[in-house]
Amino acid sequence: MKEVVLFNGSPRMDGNIATLLNTVARGVEDGGASAKIYTLFKMKFMACQSCFSCRIHPDCAINDELHDALQRVKTAHAIVVGSPIYMMQMTGPVKNMYDRFFPLTDPSYKPRFGPKKMLTVYSQGMEDPHLFESYFEYTAAMFPFFGFNLVDNIVCTSANDPESAEHNADLKIRAYEAGKALAL
Repeated sequence: MKEVVLFNGSPRMDGNIATLLNTVARGVEDGGASAKIYTLFKMKFMACQSCFSCRIHPDCAINDELHDALQRVKTAHAIVVGSPIYMMQMTGPVKNMYDRFFPLTDPSYKPRFGPKKMLTVYSQGMEDPHLFESYFEYTAAMFPFFGFNLVDNIVCTSANDPESAEHNADLKIRAYEAGKALAL
């Protein structure tokens, strides 16, 4: 069975990112794949130590709570990462997780574990969904090195209200359909 690994990078356990990732996961499962959600703010994990062990071995040398998730990413069909935008950037745990994805590249910076679909989900307090578009594109520039093919970027606006996504039927439909597409 195909598996989709989802990462929630929000400190709000029941906020907009959780709502959208749960909706994506429902679409994944209805599409016939399995979904595994990791909530980064509940996990104890270290940032990359720049030990370069992963240049020799196709694995991270750090054995913490993120290690299991990294193993799942290697074999997953698709990856979903959700983060609120704080101070014009993703949250710190999401950035630390991306750094820990370094073992997904070989010493020549090519993907070690084949191509995977990628979906990003962001929330932001501002109403303009294009406000941070250049940041989203900047972040997505690293995805091909991991073997990730970005298929969509979903943005929840006016997200200072933790129920913005819950009350946005169109956004939830888009998230559900994106999940179903990831399962294919």
